[in-house]
Amino acid sequence: MTGTDYATLNVNGVTIPDSKLARAITEFVRDTENDLLFNHSSRVYFFGALAGQQRGLTFNPELLYAATMFHDVGLMPSHSSP
Repeated sequence: MTGTDYATLNVNGVTIPDSKLARAITEFVRDTENDLLFNHSSRVYFFGALAGQQRGLTFNPELLYAATMFHDVGLMPSHSSP
């Protein structure tokens, strides 16, 4: 999905939260991770939100976005432990 504008993507009503925090997270992860991991993390958010909706769960989209976007940052050499 290289070139996908996730900020405007709407998947069955699920969108990236439009908040200052979500934009800062997107910028940080975009600058930190390669395209493969950024796209993977974005898809994890959409899949997680859709799964939660399907199960009737109440969740904070901004918190889910933060968790899914940061979950692989430690794989990048600049943010990994020795």
